Amino acid sequence: MKKLTTILSLLVLMAFISYLGWRSVEHEVLVRENNETLLAKSYMDNIKLSIESLLNQRISYLNSLALQIDNNYAKAEYLLGTEADIKNIFIINKNRILFLSDFNDSQWHKLVESIALDNSVLLHQQDHTEQFQPSSGWYQMYNHLIYWTIQSDNIIGFELSNIKFSFDTINLLDKQVFADNFRLSDGDKQIYSNGEKFDNEISIVLDYPLQNWHLTYYYPSPNLVNLYLLGAGVIGLFLIVLLGLICYAYREYSRTLRLAKQQVSFVGQVSHEFKTPLTNITLYSEMLSEYLEDEPTPVPEYLHIIRAESKRLTRLVQNVLTFNKPSRLNIKPVNLTILIRQIYLTFKPILDAKSLQLNIITLENDCIVNTDEDCVMQILNNFLSNAEKYAFNGKQIDLSLTRKEKQVTITVRDYGDGIANHLLKQIFEPFYRVNSSITEGVSGTGIGLTIAKQLANQIQGEIKVINQNPGMVFSLILME
Repeated sequence: MKKLTTILSLLVLMAFISYLGWRSVEHEVLVRENNETLLAKSYMDNIKLSIESLLNQRISYLNSLALQIDNNYAKAEYLLGTEADIKNIFIINKNRILFLSDFNDSQWHKLVESIALDNSVLLHQQDHTEQFQPSSGWYQMYNHLIYWTIQSDNIIGFELSNIKFSFDTINLLDKQVFADNFRLSDGDKQIYSNGEKFDNEISIVLDYPLQNWHLTYYYPSPNLVNLYLLGAGVIGLFLIVLLGLICYAYREYSRTLRLAKQQVSFVGQVSHEFKTPLTNITLYSEMLSEYLEDEPTPVPEYLHIIRAESKRLTRLVQNVLTFNKPSRLNIKPVNLTILIRQIYLTFKPILDAKSLQLNIITLENDCIVNTDEDCVMQILNNFLSNAEKYAFNGKQIDLSLTRKEKQVTITVRDYGDGIANHLLKQIFEPFYRVNSSITEGVSGTGIGLTIAKQLANQIQGEIKVINQNPGMVFSLILME
């Protein structure tokens, strides 16, 4: 019955994945169609920008001509005869026409008279505020394209030749060799055409003063048949691979689960066997301390270290036996400054024996925190033990206690080979050990940092690990 349920669950999962896969194919179809549209808009914007840039290039050129003209009417007549871009010129001072070309064009004549009568018509198509009004700009009326600028209180206007500008636009588009399919028209009159027409098209109107110019872009629909065939093939292949991976993962999960149970059982049995000899060591060390308490230094200090370490080892064994179970806490004010000195005196002889120099880099005075002293000591002992085992080639270990506002940080920094950044999260997983040269020949269960993290969480603390060059920094962060 259980196997049948598992098989049915797998079939439902595969059907669900097939549905998701097909929806993904449909989504990809929509994405491709949308991308084709966005790409077409991008190409069309490039063409539009090229045309409008050509018009804007005239601005600096016409401004320079306006500086030459000002009240020089002869210069204006000369420019009309030599500049093919310029069809007409006018000069207006307030409401008086000082110069006007081509009196025979009645429409042009009336247009200039309307501008002279009301200069503000030039500003109707310009973006401006009451505080700031432009001193130049474009003005388009009927079929007249005018650039105007103010020089010495004179309004100088140039009418561009539409024919010449159209030819310049055609030359520009020819030189850029667009591979796109588009058509440019001025109203009903076609200016430029490139490529062939397709079913899909997008049309836009150019910005003022070319608002009568229309740009139509043609693009084909994407080929979706191959996408559907490819999607179906990929989904089928994926389902086959998924079925194989599920079988493999189920077998590996079963094997890993058995191995984890064996590890937990083995560690528990070994730890349980440690309890009796540790109790005897603690008992006899306390009895020996009573007999030798009057002995000269350093005998009492050594006995104190033996008692402290045996108690620490007892607590460690108890933590292993209650692995993944909350420990009983004894929260009280703890002088971390004194605690760090005790840890220093405990580990210094051990590290000296391995040619490792233990240094106290920073130590705050009377740093008192409400916490569990045994938990803090066990976490720091784990940091120092790991540094002793895995970073002995660094020849140095730094111990620091710093306080910043309400945050207290205790750090253990070694100078060994370090751990790769992508493995920093995994080192806190149960029974995980880094597979590298630094762990070869070094015994360990792989649960020390796991227990340390659990203890830190129980006392509302945090453990941070940072890769240095060289070595590692393990930090325990507590709040005052």
